[in-house]
Amino acid sequence: MNAASLRSTLTRGLVAVALAGPTLLLVSGPASASTDDIVNIANANMSNHACDTNSTGGQGYNSSCTGDGGSPENWCADFAAWVWQQAGYNVDGLTPAAGSFDQYGAGVHSDPQVGDAILFDDNGSGYADHVAIVTAVNPDGTIQSIGGNEGTNDPSTSYVNSDSYEGTVGYSSYWGMTISGYVSPTN
Repeated sequence: MNAASLRSTLTRGLVAVALAGPTLLLVSGPASASTDDIVNIANANMSNHACDTNSTGGQGYNSSCTGDGGSPENWCADFAAWVWQQAGYNVDGLTPAAGSFDQYGAGVHSDPQVGDAILFDDNGSGYADHVAIVTAVNPDGTIQSIGGNEGTNDPSTSYVNSDSYEGTVGYSSYWGMTISGYVSPTN
């Protein structure tokens, strides 16, 4: 059978299946990732601590619960990477270090988008003081975020900054650190 004949036979078969009635097409592989998924997963883990049961039933977030002496490490990067991974994004190259985000994907940019990682005090060479997830970008340029290892009363929790803060790259009153930029997740 030549290619044209095979194509014609396959097309007739597909038309016959379509005309036979409703069909269910199953496609294997992960569901498509979305920034809404990132926000929903981050929200589902609000007020958790590094070693708490997460929203998928596991303990902690990546290596968040493996610090020295059984105490949790600084786990902001663990939380952000775990959220992206649960939402279906590729997290290859990300480590428990916040600065690993500056070497990820297309790199650091200055325009915040929902689902991006926000880097604080990043030196551009693999070191940053903090990373969180952007959960809202408001029309006035302010943003909201959720981060692990932050909180006003208990810095060992994941915490939403429900008060909007300036999203412009530069000094930020939130944490008293510099917003170095944003990193978008990749599929």
